[in-house]
Amino acid sequence: MLLCSLAVPILRAEETTHHVECLKSSAFFAPPDSPDHRQYAPDRLIQVVNLAIDVTPDFSRRVVAAKTTIRFKPIAMPLAELWLDAVRLRVSSVTSSETMLEHQTTDQNVIVTFAEPVPADREVWVTVEYTAEPTQGLYFRTPEMGYKPGDTHLFTQGESIEARHWYPCPDAPNQKFTSEITCRVPEGMTVISNGRKLSETKDPATGLLVVTWRQDKPHANYLISLCAGYFKKIEDRYRDIPLAFYTPASDINEAMTSFRDTKDMMAYFEEEIGVPYPWEKYDQVVVNDFVAGGMENTSATTLTDNTLFTDATENLRSSQGLVAHELAHQWFGDLVTCKDWSHLWLNEGFATYYAHLYDGYKNGRDSMLYGLYRDGRGIVNRTTDTRPIVERKFDDPMEMFGYHAYQKGGWVLHMLRSQLGEDLYRRCIKTWLERHAYGSVVTEDLNRVVEELSGRSFDQFFDQWVYRGGTPDLDISYAWDARSKLARISVRQVQKIADDVGLFSFPLTVRFKTKSETTDKTITVKQKAEDFYFALDEAPTGVRVDPDYTLLARVKFDPPSAMLEAQLEDSRDMMGRLLAVEALAKRRDKDSVAKLKKALNNDPFYGVRVEAAKALRSIYNDDALEALLASTTQPDARVRREVVAGLGAFYHEKAFTAKSAKLKSEKNPDIQAEALEGLGAYPQAEVREVLLQFLNSTSYRNSLAVAAVRAMRTANDPAYIEPLHQNLRERGADYTSRGFATALDALALLARNRQEHLDTVREFLVGHLNDARRPVRIGALTSLGTLEDQRAVPVLTKFNQSFTGSPEQRAATNALRRIITSQRTVEGLGELRATVLELQKENTQLRQDFKTLERKLEALTPKPEPPRKRAPAVKSPRAAGP
Repeated sequence: MLLCSLAVPILRAEETTHHVECLKSSAFFAPPDSPDHRQYAPDRLIQVVNLAIDVTPDFSRRVVAAKTTIRFKPIAMPLAELWLDAVRLRVSSVTSSETMLEHQTTDQNVIVTFAEPVPADREVWVTVEYTAEPTQGLYFRTPEMGYKPGDTHLFTQGESIEARHWYPCPDAPNQKFTSEITCRVPEGMTVISNGRKLSETKDPATGLLVVTWRQDKPHANYLISLCAGYFKKIEDRYRDIPLAFYTPASDINEAMTSFRDTKDMMAYFEEEIGVPYPWEKYDQVVVNDFVAGGMENTSATTLTDNTLFTDATENLRSSQGLVAHELAHQWFGDLVTCKDWSHLWLNEGFATYYAHLYDGYKNGRDSMLYGLYRDGRGIVNRTTDTRPIVERKFDDPMEMFGYHAYQKGGWVLHMLRSQLGEDLYRRCIKTWLERHAYGSVVTEDLNRVVEELSGRSFDQFFDQWVYRGGTPDLDISYAWDARSKLARISVRQVQKIADDVGLFSFPLTVRFKTKSETTDKTITVKQKAEDFYFALDEAPTGVRVDPDYTLLARVKFDPPSAMLEAQLEDSRDMMGRLLAVEALAKRRDKDSVAKLKKALNNDPFYGVRVEAAKALRSIYNDDALEALLASTTQPDARVRREVVAGLGAFYHEKAFTAKSAKLKSEKNPDIQAEALEGLGAYPQAEVREVLLQFLNSTSYRNSLAVAAVRAMRTANDPAYIEPLHQNLRERGADYTSRGFATALDALALLARNRQEHLDTVREFLVGHLNDARRPVRIGALTSLGTLEDQRAVPVLTKFNQSFTGSPEQRAATNALRRIITSQRTVEGLGELRATVLELQKENTQLRQDFKTLERKLEALTPKPEPPRKRAPAVKSPRAAGP
């Protein structure tokens, strides 16, 4: 599963929906009073053979009537009771092939007690009939909820432990079995599930379409999927494997842009992994307001509708990363599955890394390394986080779905591949998958195969990178001794040593470039401080540490300026140029700004140009502003957007003029949105007209209106309250759920401290607390906190007490806390900004007058005293920042 907060940039964060109490009461996890809340895989008292669900959804009432049959065999010992996870199912009957003494239904379980214990290895079945109104696990999207009338559908989500909310099951990843789903829906709807379609008929008694899918190969419970509704599809085929991409009916025109690389990805993964695609077909289903970025259900991936986009965005948006991640999961996570959630990185780290590998295959190695660079910076900059990748201290499995499992797990594989070499690495992964196909694994299973095929010990590797926390923090220096012709590299590990973080041991390559040759030297770093000496024929003109980017570490290495300049000009070394840009950003002098400007406009790789724009933005002085202003013409939309974003960080008349011009000339809606958001800070009269125009404009997924809303929020001008309120009342259906929630929060901020608007806005927000769309509900709760109106406390208190353990409760709690502890925003911010701009203009003239006076004094006095300069009110964009 790819969480939205970890997904490719096109995705937006959404709350993951789960209840902590469901986990704590499950028989499959340690109780909350266990030591340190350590979690382990549950006992497998039975082997489930097959699970079959026959479900009839009622779309208007948003309930299901279902019958689930579980076939199983007790393992090793007779079974007296069968415990199934089942959250608040209304059970009407339980039957079995064995004589039952009784059955019990609690809010968390269905418990079947047999008259006599079932002998080991005897195959039996239990059938549970029930109805459910699930708040998790199965999600409806209907017109009554605010979704488009022609797009009615439902989808399920099993990971991590949501399946139990709509059918009884053994809800843990270490149990694998075949499955079958029969779904009964109105004629005209489409049903998609795991495996192959067995039948599609019409029930003459009900008039419903009856569709049955069967998954013939065993998979984990959380991978069972059902999507049903008004979908349209495009199809393709890779070898003999059918490929289909479904969207809600109204979105089918944007399907191909997201689907187009799937066939190429499947061919690449088969070759790279060495194991054929293991399932009968591959479907991808886009749904409205999915609970994550994507979910790798066996042969039937579910995707967020945020992955859809139009060609107008050029190369700014892409589904490549998301689609590759979920497809890689069909091997890593589905064919071979982590035994328990503490080893989640074996699912998510592999999917993350193989998405990077595909990026390298399709777009070149520099693109792959740039992706790893961005992931790596997000990891090593968390210097206080000492949590290991494999961690058993958690209350809810969703706590494991973070950067440790995804980005850090992917980096562990990158280091492993680098140390083994590509060919041996491929042999290891192929062997590991084949040996554990359709089974469950832990990290030691991977280590065992790696050691077996390499003949080397990798205990330390997995211990320091997976079972312990942190990353190396390296302080590296270089010196050249001309007399002895020795280069010295000093390495110090300066990370804080703790119980979970120790000194690391790793190979490190140092590249020396001289006038005559380039030489790589590999050392092993393992001490807190070490010096390494290298005999060279002549002084190096360049020194690169970890030139192939194979080490996850925070590295401080400041080569001499001449080396840094040469590094920035080396067209064969993208990572070297990227690191040079990073170093120049810290120097802030005119020469560094000039070099960054040159890189921004001339570097052959877009990522270096993007980082150069970011570096100029971080320098934030007059020279940096001028460099960005001179660089707005960029053929690559990714760089062009970053330049516009950089200008948006400056509060300056020139930046305002440039953003206004870009808004008029730009055709790319995402870059228009970037420019539009940057105008919100300016008090000029024409800004209000522009924002109101875009607020009421039409764009794909209403993205430009949302950008106008964000700009209005930045402006914090009460003049926007009524237009925005009217827009939400009359055109609310044009927004996505999250876009509407964004607008609610902006409206609340605008109305805060405006007594004449408080009642109207508060009532409007309260009116959306019971919206059927969860993102809107949570947005309304959050917005009441933003409003900081004490009269919202009673309704927030009710939500806080009524939605225990839910995202709604968390939102209500945060809103209450904000109201209680709020500090009022200073009024008159708009007027203050206008004054700043006026002072900026006056200060420019003041500087000119002062320079004229200096020249006159020089002419009148042979040896004048240097005049004492007073700091002007606004000297630069930094001083004028909001």
